[in-house]
Order: sequence, then structure tokens, then C-alpha cells
Amino acid sequence: MDVPEQTSTWLSKCYTSSIPAYSCQGNNTRCCAIFYGRTVAASLSILGCCLVLFMILLYRKYRHFAHRMILYLIVPSIIISLVFVNPYRLKDDSPYCQISGFLINTCTFTQRIQILCIVIHLLVFTVKERRPKYIEHVFVSVFCCVPPLISSVPLIGKDSHYGYAGDWCWIKGGSKYENFLRFFCMYFWMLLFVMVEFVCFCIVIVKVRKHIKYIQAVGINGSEDKASVKRYKKQIYPLLCYPLVNMLLAVLTTSNRVQNWMYPDEPVFVLYLLHSIIHPFWGFCNAMMYFISRDTLREFNPSSVWKQLNSRRNTRTSQQHLVGEPTERGTEPSAHFSAVTNPVSGTADDLETSDMG
Repeated sequence: MDVPEQTSTWLSKCYTSSIPAYSCQGNNTRCCAIFYGRTVAASLSILGCCLVLFMILLYRKYRHFAHRMILYLIVPSIIISLVFVNPYRLKDDSPYCQISGFLINTCTFTQRIQILCIVIHLLVFTVKERRPKYIEHVFVSVFCCVPPLISSVPLIGKDSHYGYAGDWCWIKGGSKYENFLRFFCMYFWMLLFVMVEFVCFCIVIVKVRKHIKYIQAVGINGSEDKASVKRYKKQIYPLLCYPLVNMLLAVLTTSNRVQNWMYPDEPVFVLYLLHSIIHPFWGFCNAMMYFISRDTLREFNPSSVWKQLNSRRNTRTSQQHLVGEPTERGTEPSAHFSAVTNPVSGTADDLETSDMG
């Protein structure tokens, strides 16, 4: 497909590569809609993810398992958004394009495994009402090791199979082997995870509804009921929205690749446009899920943020002051210093005693 002559306007920047955009069909306006649409979506995702990181770090919510899972989910979202924020097309043999394709596949795969881990956690907790001791270590080991290993398969061989793939960098689809790599390195696992997540999530919803009906019918009468409500508030409610939203986004983005696989010579512009916007927009959607909590919105109030910043600064000043002061015996710091410098101690379950957003 020949690239048409373009005038010296900002739209002509959409044709910065010698490779014609696959889905644009020679239409420069469509190309710009895809390229700048994904740039805006990626920029919003970076902003949303940074706000989530700021809130988790400011209020020290990383002490709680549910918020750590959200934190793990935000990191690959930021990397994907940083890759997609570039509005210009890249050359097929560019090392940057190959690295971008590898990062996109690795981080997208990581996101899908993290959502699966969240659903498994929700299922285990609703069944047993407790979190297994080493489940977080297992989760982190899986989504830190498995995605890079599988994403390294296209690198095997004389030439890398990562490159320009339609309208962004990913696994090239110029041969049957590369189409197989696309399926093996992403869509087989994505479809498998979505099916498992859907079944597990349905079980979780049934369990949660039974728990809510029990509390509404009986009421919170004893300490055991209070502890149960508190555990659900900490472990379940902050994570419920993430699997549902991510399953929906996964279906929308996968539909474009399925159509592309079935009809490789007939790209659908609308599907490519949705794919190009939704893929980097994943991080922003996760950020919105974090801020739907009333507690989080209350903490995001400027006065609350300023109060917390002052509290952190005063705590740091007190620590520095106590470090410089000699104790009565002149040898060991006081017990008060230990309490200030390490205000949280105990087991993982002990750390998760405060209310969560």
C-alpha cells in the first residue's frame, strides 16, 4: 500500500515510517486517530497510575496484602503506558521497536497472571476466610518469572520475531510461525485465564452474596461476626472490581486479534481503534477502580493529603531528633525511639488491622 502525499500539517506526522499503517488503509485521518488516541490514553494511564502509587506510599497501604496486589498490578501498567505514549510510528528493524514489543508482551502477560492471582486469592479467602501464609510469595514468583520466560520464545532463532505488527510493535505476523507465536505467547493463555477467572469469580460472587445476606439477616452480634466483616472489608472488597473490569478489557482487545487472524487482509478500523486505545488505557481503568472507594476518595481530599504529608514530615523530624539524643545510660536508644522508627511490627496479619480503601 502506497502512502499518499501529505501536506505539511500536524497530520502528516502520522506517517513517520516507511511502513504503511496496516489498519489505516491509506487514510491519514484514521492513522492519526489511532496514533494520537493511544497517546492520550497512555498519558491518562500514567497519570492515574502515579496517583495510585502516591496514595499507597503516602498512607503506607503497602502494609496490606490487598493494596500490595494493586501495587503489583500498577507497575506493568505504567510500563505499557510508557511504551504506547510515543505517538509516532517506528521502523520495523528498530531495536527500540523490538524492545517495545517484548515489554508489551511481557507486561500484558504479567497483568493477566496478576488478575488470575487476585481471583485465586478471592476464591481461597471466601472459602476458608483466611489467607494462606506463603500465597503472596507464590504469586510474586509466578508473575515475575513466567511472563519473561514465555516472552523470550520469539527471541529464539537467528532473527528476533518482535517488530512492527500492524500499528504498534509486537510479534510480527508475516508467517505462520509468527502467528503461532502470537497465539502461544499471548492469546492462548489470555483466553485460558479469562475462562478460569470467570468461573472462580462467579463462585466468589455467590460466596460474598451469602455473607452479605447473613450479616443483613442476623446482624453483627459478636466479636466473631465483627472480625469476619473486617476481614472481608480488608481482603475482598478492595479487589472485587479488578477481575471484572480486566476480563471485559481482555475480551475487547482480543476480539481485534481474532478478527485479524481470521481475516488477515481485511482489517477493521473500529476494532483497531478500540484496541489501540484500550490497551494502554488499562492502567487508567485500574486507577479508577482504586478511587471508587469512599475511604480512598476521602483520603484523596487535599486537606487529608496535606495533613498526612505534615504527619510524615513530623515523624521524620522526631526520628532524626531521637537519633541525635543520647539516652540515660548512653548506650542504647530508648524504647520510644523503637516505637517511632518502627511503628508497625508483627506478622503479616497483624499489619492488616486498619480499615482499607
